[in-house]
Amino acid sequence: MAIQILLLLMLTWMSFYDIRFHLIRNIDLVVIFLLLIPNLSNWLFGCLNLSFYLLLNMIAKGVIGAGDIKLSFLLALQLGSVNALVNSLSYTWILGGLYALISRSPAIAFAPFMICGTYLARIL
Repeated sequence: MAIQILLLLMLTWMSFYDIRFHLIRNIDLVVIFLLLIPNLSNWLFGCLNLSFYLLLNMIAKGVIGAGDIKLSFLLALQLGSVNALVNSLSYTWILGGLYALISRSPAIAFAPFMICGTYLARIL
């Protein structure tokens, strides 16, 4: 339970940092990885999510940042099924897309939407 609370605090910090600076620091990713070591049995979901974001980055260069790609692997470690992974991606892109339409900003911090999408997939 304490690890989950610490993980949620780290992800919240990462969201605010990404919103402010449009940057996901590697040190934050390492800390989150260390907190998720018990979830490494879900590595396949992490690889699937990572592959999706890498493919997206190759197709549309510069749309997804390197930090978002690395974060995608870590977030998928928390999901226990393909259904949860698909739901997470759906929630992420719906939330991010709505925000992009409303804000009309040329660049958005995507980590908060990835994190929200993952947690929505976990609880719904």
